[in-house]
Amino acid sequence: MCEFCTRHGEGKEWYLNVRNYSEELLHDPERIRMIRNFYREMIGHGQDSVSRMEKMHQRNPRLLDRIRNAYTAEMKSVHFGQVLPVEEVRRVLTFCNTVVRLPCGCRWAAGREEKRACFGISYGSGGWFEELDMDYFGAPDVARFDYLDREQAIEAISDLGGQGLVHSVWTFQTPFIGAICNCDLKSCLAMRSTVGLGMPLMFRAEKIAVLAEDACIGCRECMGRCQFDAIRFDDASGRAEIVSRNCFGCGACRSACPSDAIRLADRSADPVASSLW
Repeated sequence: MCEFCTRHGEGKEWYLNVRNYSEELLHDPERIRMIRNFYREMIGHGQDSVSRMEKMHQRNPRLLDRIRNAYTAEMKSVHFGQVLPVEEVRRVLTFCNTVVRLPCGCRWAAGREEKRACFGISYGSGGWFEELDMDYFGAPDVARFDYLDREQAIEAISDLGGQGLVHSVWTFQTPFIGAICNCDLKSCLAMRSTVGLGMPLMFRAEKIAVLAEDACIGCRECMGRCQFDAIRFDDASGRAEIVSRNCFGCGACRSACPSDAIRLADRSADPVASSLW
């Protein structure tokens, strides 16, 4: 299990601990301030910061060595996530009483694209999202909430997964959990930092992809879907090959496979992936 499970999970996956969604945590004044300023920080500063670090990385990857660990440690206390396959998303939603669909701040920051791929979740009747300053989206039709019931939310998130987006769960002042996001490497600031810069802002899923070699037909559909460079093609066998050290266990490859050759297994059972979070 990831370190959040040890610290915040009470013996199970941390995102399944109902205390981490509690209104008691939500009412903390520091957390409220963070939430109110969340979109301003993301849209106003987050995109610029990641873009500057990407340019630094291109010039000299070692330039980021001094700040890499400190940046990740800071974000673990503020806004950190974990990749979830869709089955785990369904488990999370079973004890969330309020769900709203929100525009994706990452996409809006990058190109003013409205993509309702983020879901604010709340254990109570209200929600943390009611504190958000939505003015940073700059348009009334964008700065609105779509309230969904549980089944509508599951259907919407499953549909986004079918489009190849990766599901993840997020904190707002850890350990409070407030959102399920669905994004890709091109758009997501956290994924760009985690994968492209080696500065993790999310844990890998508790699962890992496993290939049934006899069922693989070598179509390479899974390779086009993977966001983490975790699937290679073996010319000798004419089949795909999963690189466990790169796999985040999102399950996107699985949904793209026409022959059902990919399943998800416990990360703890893989000798390489079990130590990588």
